[in-house]
Amino acid sequence: MVQHGNPFIGRYLRYAVLLLVFGLFLPITFFSADPLFAVLSITIALLFTFGVDVMMYQFVRYKANTVLKEDIKASVPAILTRSDWRGRLIFTENYIVFVPYFHKITFARRWQKVYAFDLEGGYLELLYTKSKQRRVVHFIVSSPYKVREELAGRTKEERVAVDVQ
Repeated sequence: MVQHGNPFIGRYLRYAVLLLVFGLFLPITFFSADPLFAVLSITIALLFTFGVDVMMYQFVRYKANTVLKEDIKASVPAILTRSDWRGRLIFTENYIVFVPYFHKITFARRWQKVYAFDLEGGYLELLYTKSKQRRVVHFIVSSPYKVREELAGRTKEERVAVDVQ
């Protein structure tokens, strides 16, 4: 399942390694031979770090728009824990949707069906109804404050942890 303390460490590790290798070490090495190679190396570093994330965000946005045909209010990187799929949790006016990067959309619910949530750290437990049964889905989100802000106004209640003594 999740192999690191922070499941989003892979993205930050990719940023650090690519910026160090292509953005710092190779330009220093190539600058004496040809400054064009140094500029090209820095461009590659920026494309592989931020360009990949922008490309994936646009792909997920396109995927969500084709299914929902609504404007996206907010989007947060997330992991669906039951299948360990990485993607983005999309919030629209009427829906909450998990859009995985390399799989089809399997979780899309209207806000009226979501009745409670529990957000502890980066772990989100979302409670919803499906055909008169109550169900739970778990996510790991990268920005809990943004998720709490979106969920607080749209769900009926927030579950509170009770201290047992």
